[in-house]
Amino acid sequence: MDTWKNAWFIFKKDLRMDRLHLIGNIIFMIYIGISISTMIEFRNETERVLQPFSDFMMLLVIPLTGFFFSRRSFSYIKEDCYTGMLHYYRALPIAIGTIMKARIIQLVTALIFNGIIFYPLLYIMSNELRDNLNIGQYIVFILTWNGFALLMNGAYIYFELLKKGRTYFWMTTSVVLSVAVITVVLRVVNTNLVMLTVDYTSRFSFLSPLMWGSLIIGCAGFTVLLKATERKLAIRDLK
Repeated sequence: MDTWKNAWFIFKKDLRMDRLHLIGNIIFMIYIGISISTMIEFRNETERVLQPFSDFMMLLVIPLTGFFFSRRSFSYIKEDCYTGMLHYYRALPIAIGTIMKARIIQLVTALIFNGIIFYPLLYIMSNELRDNLNIGQYIVFILTWNGFALLMNGAYIYFELLKKGRTYFWMTTSVVLSVAVITVVLRVVNTNLVMLTVDYTSRFSFLSPLMWGSLIIGCAGFTVLLKATERKLAIRDLK
Protein backbone atom coordinates (compact mmCIF):
# COMPACT_ATOMS: atom_id res chain seq x y z
CA MET A 1 0.00 0.00 0.00
CA ASP A 2 2.85 2.38 0.87
CA THR A 3 4.47 1.77 -2.51
CA TRP A 4 1.32 2.95 -4.29
CA LYS A 5 1.10 5.99 -2.01
CA ASN A 6 4.73 6.86 -2.70
CA ALA A 7 4.21 6.22 -6.41
CA TRP A 8 1.33 8.72 -6.45
CA PHE A 9 3.59 11.25 -4.72
CA ILE A 10 6.29 10.80 -7.40
CA PHE A 11 3.74 11.06 -10.20
CA LYS A 12 2.17 14.25 -8.81
CA LYS A 13 5.60 15.79 -8.21
CA ASP A 14 6.66 15.11 -11.82
CA LEU A 15 3.35 16.42 -13.13
CA ARG A 16 3.70 19.68 -11.18
CA MET A 17 7.21 20.18 -12.53
CA ASP A 18 6.04 19.65 -16.11
CA ARG A 19 2.56 21.17 -15.89
CA LEU A 20 3.29 23.72 -18.63
CA HIS A 21 4.12 20.85 -20.98
CA LEU A 22 0.49 19.68 -20.62
CA ILE A 23 -0.45 22.57 -22.90
CA GLY A 24 1.84 21.03 -25.51
CA ASN A 25 0.10 17.69 -24.98
CA ILE A 26 -3.31 19.24 -25.60
CA ILE A 27 -2.18 21.11 -28.74
CA PHE A 28 -0.44 18.00 -30.11
CA MET A 29 -3.45 15.74 -29.56
CA ILE A 30 -5.80 18.27 -31.18
CA TYR A 31 -3.48 18.63 -34.17
CA ILE A 32 -3.00 14.88 -34.59
CA GLY A 33 -6.71 14.15 -34.13
CA ILE A 34 -7.64 16.60 -36.89
CA SER A 35 -4.80 15.45 -39.17
CA ILE A 36 -5.63 11.74 -38.95
CA SER A 37 -9.36 12.39 -39.38
CA THR A 38 -8.66 13.85 -42.84
CA MET A 39 -6.89 10.61 -43.78
CA ILE A 40 -9.79 8.37 -42.77
CA GLU A 41 -11.99 9.42 -45.68
CA PHE A 42 -12.20 6.89 -48.52
CA ARG A 43 -15.13 8.14 -50.57
CA ASN A 44 -13.19 8.96 -53.74
CA GLU A 45 -9.88 8.12 -55.40
CA THR A 46 -8.12 11.21 -54.06
CA GLU A 47 -9.06 10.37 -50.48
CA ARG A 48 -8.12 6.70 -50.92
CA VAL A 49 -4.57 7.78 -51.74
CA LEU A 50 -4.28 8.81 -48.08
CA GLN A 51 -5.13 5.29 -46.80
CA PRO A 52 -1.51 4.28 -46.07
CA PHE A 53 -0.90 7.53 -44.19
CA SER A 54 -3.80 6.81 -41.83
CA ASP A 55 -2.19 3.50 -40.86
CA PHE A 56 1.25 5.08 -40.56
CA MET A 57 0.00 7.87 -38.32
CA MET A 58 -2.19 5.65 -36.13
CA LEU A 59 0.60 3.12 -35.57
CA LEU A 60 2.96 5.92 -34.57
CA VAL A 61 0.61 8.16 -32.61
CA ILE A 62 -1.49 5.69 -30.59
CA PRO A 63 1.49 4.62 -28.41
CA LEU A 64 2.25 8.31 -27.80
CA THR A 65 -1.11 8.71 -26.07
CA GLY A 66 0.60 6.93 -23.18
CA PHE A 67 3.03 9.82 -22.66
CA PHE A 68 2.96 13.29 -21.16
CA PHE A 69 5.29 15.85 -22.68
CA SER A 70 8.04 16.62 -20.16
CA ARG A 71 11.48 18.13 -19.91
CA ARG A 72 12.91 14.60 -19.85
CA SER A 73 11.19 13.63 -23.11
CA PHE A 74 12.89 16.53 -24.91
CA SER A 75 16.38 16.12 -23.46
CA TYR A 76 16.90 12.39 -22.92
CA ILE A 77 19.67 12.15 -25.55
CA LYS A 78 21.70 15.19 -24.53
CA GLU A 79 21.41 14.75 -20.76
CA ASP A 80 20.50 11.03 -20.46
CA CYS A 81 17.98 12.33 -17.93
CA TYR A 82 16.19 9.00 -17.37
CA THR A 83 19.43 7.48 -16.08
CA GLY A 84 19.99 10.62 -14.00
CA MET A 85 16.51 10.22 -12.54
CA LEU A 86 17.31 6.64 -11.52
CA HIS A 87 20.56 7.82 -9.87
CA TYR A 88 18.49 10.28 -7.84
CA TYR A 89 15.92 7.66 -6.84
CA ARG A 90 18.61 5.21 -5.72
CA ALA A 91 20.28 7.87 -3.60
CA LEU A 92 17.09 8.64 -1.63
CA PRO A 93 16.50 5.55 -1.73
CA ILE A 94 13.22 4.79 -3.49
CA ALA A 95 12.19 1.15 -4.02
CA ILE A 96 12.15 -0.30 -7.54
CA GLY A 97 8.52 -1.29 -7.06
CA THR A 98 7.60 2.31 -6.29
CA ILE A 99 9.34 3.54 -9.45
CA MET A 100 7.50 0.98 -11.57
CA LYS A 101 4.13 1.81 -10.01
CA ALA A 102 4.72 5.53 -10.58
CA ARG A 103 5.37 4.78 -14.25
CA ILE A 104 2.18 2.71 -14.47
CA ILE A 105 0.18 5.57 -12.93
CA GLN A 106 1.71 7.97 -15.44
CA LEU A 107 0.84 5.66 -18.33
CA VAL A 108 -2.78 5.10 -17.31
CA THR A 109 -3.32 8.79 -16.57
CA ALA A 110 -1.78 9.81 -19.90
CA LEU A 111 -3.90 7.29 -21.83
CA ILE A 112 -7.04 8.73 -20.23
CA PHE A 113 -6.01 12.40 -20.49
CA ASN A 114 -4.80 12.22 -24.10
CA GLY A 115 -7.57 9.81 -25.09
CA ILE A 116 -10.27 12.21 -23.90
CA ILE A 117 -8.86 14.79 -26.34
CA PHE A 118 -7.77 12.62 -29.26
CA TYR A 119 -10.51 10.02 -29.73
CA PRO A 120 -13.63 12.25 -29.51
CA LEU A 121 -12.02 14.74 -31.89
CA LEU A 122 -11.11 11.95 -34.32
CA TYR A 123 -14.71 10.70 -34.26
CA ILE A 124 -16.27 14.15 -34.64
CA MET A 125 -14.01 15.13 -37.53
CA SER A 126 -14.20 11.84 -39.49
CA ASN A 127 -17.34 11.20 -41.56
CA GLU A 128 -16.12 7.65 -42.20
CA LEU A 129 -16.05 6.78 -38.50
CA ARG A 130 -19.38 8.46 -37.71
CA ASP A 131 -21.13 6.78 -40.65
CA ASN A 132 -19.90 3.28 -39.76
CA LEU A 133 -19.75 3.27 -35.96
CA ASN A 134 -22.15 4.32 -33.23
CA ILE A 135 -20.80 5.50 -29.86
CA GLY A 136 -20.76 2.01 -28.35
CA GLN A 137 -18.94 0.59 -31.35
CA TYR A 138 -16.47 3.46 -31.28
CA ILE A 139 -15.57 2.49 -27.71
CA VAL A 140 -14.66 -0.95 -29.11
CA PHE A 141 -12.52 0.80 -31.75
CA ILE A 142 -10.73 2.72 -28.98
CA LEU A 143 -10.17 -0.41 -26.87
CA THR A 144 -8.76 -2.24 -29.89
CA TRP A 145 -6.12 0.42 -30.47
CA ASN A 146 -5.41 0.77 -26.74
CA GLY A 147 -4.35 -2.87 -26.64
CA PHE A 148 -1.65 -1.96 -29.16
CA ALA A 149 -0.79 1.14 -27.10
CA LEU A 150 -0.22 -0.99 -23.99
CA LEU A 151 2.12 -3.37 -25.80
CA MET A 152 4.19 -0.57 -27.30
CA ASN A 153 4.37 1.35 -24.04
CA GLY A 154 5.66 -1.76 -22.32
CA ALA A 155 8.55 -1.72 -24.80
CA TYR A 156 9.09 2.02 -24.36
CA ILE A 157 9.22 1.69 -20.56
CA TYR A 158 11.71 -1.18 -20.90
CA PHE A 159 14.14 0.93 -22.92
CA GLU A 160 13.42 4.12 -20.96
CA LEU A 161 14.44 2.60 -17.63
CA LEU A 162 17.09 0.10 -18.72
CA LYS A 163 19.04 1.82 -21.49
CA LYS A 164 21.05 4.98 -22.07
CA GLY A 165 19.47 7.94 -23.83
CA ARG A 166 21.10 7.25 -27.20
CA THR A 167 20.00 3.62 -27.18
CA TYR A 168 16.46 4.78 -26.39
CA PHE A 169 16.67 7.21 -29.31
CA TRP A 170 17.72 4.49 -31.75
CA MET A 171 14.95 2.26 -30.44
CA THR A 172 12.34 4.95 -31.20
CA THR A 173 13.92 5.53 -34.61
CA SER A 174 13.67 1.80 -35.38
CA VAL A 175 9.98 1.94 -34.42
CA VAL A 176 9.37 4.69 -37.00
CA LEU A 177 11.21 2.72 -39.70
CA SER A 178 9.36 -0.49 -38.79
CA VAL A 179 6.01 1.29 -38.99
CA ALA A 180 6.97 2.66 -42.41
CA VAL A 181 7.81 -0.86 -43.64
CA ILE A 182 4.56 -2.27 -42.22
CA THR A 183 2.61 0.51 -43.93
CA VAL A 184 4.20 -0.27 -47.29
CA VAL A 185 3.48 -4.00 -46.89
CA LEU A 186 -0.16 -3.27 -46.00
CA ARG A 187 -0.45 -1.09 -49.09
CA VAL A 188 1.02 -3.82 -51.31
CA VAL A 189 -1.48 -6.40 -50.00
CA ASN A 190 -4.27 -3.80 -50.31
CA THR A 191 -5.14 -3.77 -46.61
CA ASN A 192 -5.86 -0.82 -44.32
CA LEU A 193 -5.63 -1.41 -40.57
CA VAL A 194 -7.90 1.48 -39.65
CA MET A 195 -10.72 0.32 -41.91
CA LEU A 196 -10.12 -3.31 -40.89
CA THR A 197 -10.68 -2.21 -37.30
CA VAL A 198 -13.81 -0.31 -38.34
CA ASP A 199 -15.11 -3.35 -40.25
CA TYR A 200 -14.62 -5.80 -37.35
CA THR A 201 -16.01 -3.29 -34.87
CA SER A 202 -19.15 -2.55 -36.89
CA ARG A 203 -19.83 -6.27 -37.45
CA PHE A 204 -19.02 -7.72 -34.02
CA SER A 205 -19.18 -4.76 -31.62
CA PHE A 206 -18.04 -5.88 -28.13
CA LEU A 207 -17.56 -9.44 -29.42
CA SER A 208 -14.93 -8.25 -31.91
CA PRO A 209 -12.11 -10.83 -32.03
CA LEU A 210 -9.79 -8.02 -33.09
CA MET A 211 -10.53 -6.08 -29.88
CA TRP A 212 -10.18 -9.09 -27.59
CA GLY A 213 -7.04 -10.27 -29.36
CA SER A 214 -5.49 -6.81 -29.12
CA LEU A 215 -6.36 -6.42 -25.43
CA ILE A 216 -5.15 -9.92 -24.47
CA ILE A 217 -1.87 -9.61 -26.39
CA GLY A 218 -1.40 -6.01 -25.25
CA CYS A 219 -2.02 -6.74 -21.56
CA ALA A 220 0.04 -9.95 -21.60
CA GLY A 221 2.93 -8.31 -23.45
CA PHE A 222 2.81 -5.26 -21.19
CA THR A 223 2.87 -7.44 -18.06
CA VAL A 224 5.81 -9.53 -19.29
CA LEU A 225 7.82 -6.46 -20.32
CA LEU A 226 7.06 -4.71 -17.02
CA LYS A 227 8.19 -7.71 -14.96
CA ALA A 228 11.37 -7.99 -17.06
CA THR A 229 12.02 -4.27 -16.60
CA GLU A 230 11.55 -4.46 -12.82
CA ARG A 231 13.81 -7.50 -12.53
CA LYS A 232 16.63 -5.98 -14.62
CA LEU A 233 16.28 -2.52 -13.10
CA ALA A 234 17.20 -3.92 -9.69
CA ILE A 235 20.63 -4.95 -11.01
CA ARG A 236 21.22 -2.24 -13.63
CA ASP A 237 24.61 -0.53 -13.51
CA LEU A 238 23.88 3.21 -13.80
CA LYS A 239 27.47 4.23 -14.55
